[in-house]
Amino acid sequence: MTESDFDGAAERLAQASQRAASLANGDEPWTVICDEWHREHDANGGRFVAFADPSIRDEVLENSSWDLMKGHGGPGFAQHHENGEWVTTYERNSEGPHLEPLLILQDFWGVVPSPYLVSQEFVLLMHLWEDKATGNYYEVRDDGSRELAIVVDGEQIRIRTPLLRRYQAARQLDLILFTDSIVHVKTDEKEDAFECLNEAQHVVAGSNQVSLYVGDIRMGDGGLFSRLMVKRVLPPPPRETSGIWPWDREDEVYPEFIIGEDNNGRPVRFTCEEKNLANYFGANPDAPHYLTPVFFKREVLQRYYDNPTLYSISEGTLSCAGLWGVQIDNDNPDHVMVFLGDLGRDVPNSERTHWLAHNVVPAGRQMSETTFRRSFLAQWAATTNPEHMFKQTYKSHREAWKQTWGWDLYRKPTGADAQLIQRLRIPINDSDGEFEAQILNLAKLLVDLLNERQLVFDLPPVDNERGISKFERFLTSVGFANVVPVAALLRRIQTLRSRLAAHTSGADGQAWLAKELNGLTKPEFVKMLMGEAKQMLDELAQFEPPTSADSAGPRD
Repeated sequence: MTESDFDGAAERLAQASQRAASLANGDEPWTVICDEWHREHDANGGRFVAFADPSIRDEVLENSSWDLMKGHGGPGFAQHHENGEWVTTYERNSEGPHLEPLLILQDFWGVVPSPYLVSQEFVLLMHLWEDKATGNYYEVRDDGSRELAIVVDGEQIRIRTPLLRRYQAARQLDLILFTDSIVHVKTDEKEDAFECLNEAQHVVAGSNQVSLYVGDIRMGDGGLFSRLMVKRVLPPPPRETSGIWPWDREDEVYPEFIIGEDNNGRPVRFTCEEKNLANYFGANPDAPHYLTPVFFKREVLQRYYDNPTLYSISEGTLSCAGLWGVQIDNDNPDHVMVFLGDLGRDVPNSERTHWLAHNVVPAGRQMSETTFRRSFLAQWAATTNPEHMFKQTYKSHREAWKQTWGWDLYRKPTGADAQLIQRLRIPINDSDGEFEAQILNLAKLLVDLLNERQLVFDLPPVDNERGISKFERFLTSVGFANVVPVAALLRRIQTLRSRLAAHTSGADGQAWLAKELNGLTKPEFVKMLMGEAKQMLDELAQFEPPTSADSAGPRD
């Protein structure tokens, strides 16, 4: 063997790269908690993980063997000899009480696939959700966001390191990371030639406890092999760093929001942290009151409108599933208002930066009369926002029509359109994209969802008849007086939808759109359409159908 060949074999047998990777595991953004590799005639090995009570740390570091093997740590029976007799007990954890598994291999011995099960205590405490399609887990946070937490990638399972450390902090458990690696080298040299690579078991102590062991270099098939055993023990961080109640708000950031202007026209800002605000009970008398209005551009709501499966915007409220909610003043179509204290108490920490980016000076903006009467006078007050009025009328009209006629005038949206009514809004801004999206939503709600089958159930068929024409013919047949304006409004919305879909970037298209808008901005135009649509639905709801045995009731 040449000197170069000898050095190459020594380098492989020393497994320096594997040693470095094992000692770095637990410090990087992702921690490998399970792995297995088999490279024929080259290398094989694996990684695993366990939790341990710190009281047995010295015992854990006494040897390099794995304290918890794959497949161990599940429930079962145990026996011990006592007073000359065998005593049998049931154990929830076969390796307890000082060792706990994070993963348990449910071995079916090749009959069916053998899955790794994640500790349910870990899953529950850290709010993890399993995606059954991939086997990956996501952390569902208090603000409603989801972050990838555990990745199952073939034989390897990785977990977000901060999640592990937070769980350690909460439970005050050591984290033990095991590595067992064997590398084969084809060589004619004897094991004595690499005697310098032998490393007796020893412990390196520091902020992270580490146990290292490299066994004797041994003879193998056609050469030598070395075995590297690494055991890394990471003590738990302080419990206060767990981020779990009652330490869940330790890292809260309370930005200063604009609440006014000084005499020189410069913005005046103040923190939204509740404990620093004045209230009606005498707290912080020199500070702004908890109910100080803070104003925002309407764009602040766009991210919530665009994700209706998670967020819901209703009259006076923004909520995120069942996780959080905040009272908002969205009755004025031109801006949004939230009370200063509510920004600190009810808006999640991760969302406040988003709101801060849309914060504007009051500059003549006022709280809506609806919110003022509800919040300060404890009075009932109806909304004046055309968006809310249309949505309320659309919902109540569907119910009233069903009760009167026995069938739905508008079918319930499904699939991608299931949250159609939540996505509908007065355009956030004057952009073409926002305008087109809301015209499309209106057209779907008022035209596409018409229950065409029921509209012509009792009418003679007409070839190539479309939805609006069917509705027009139905209203005429039952004696509705204002058929023409109803059909005209629906056709106008449908035409807008068609023309906008075909683009209006050319000179002719822009001229056509300008004629339609007739001096209104795009948000103002949609407000107008919503108002006219609400009036149409009100008129339909007030119409009394003819008294005929065949005019009402289900017609399946």
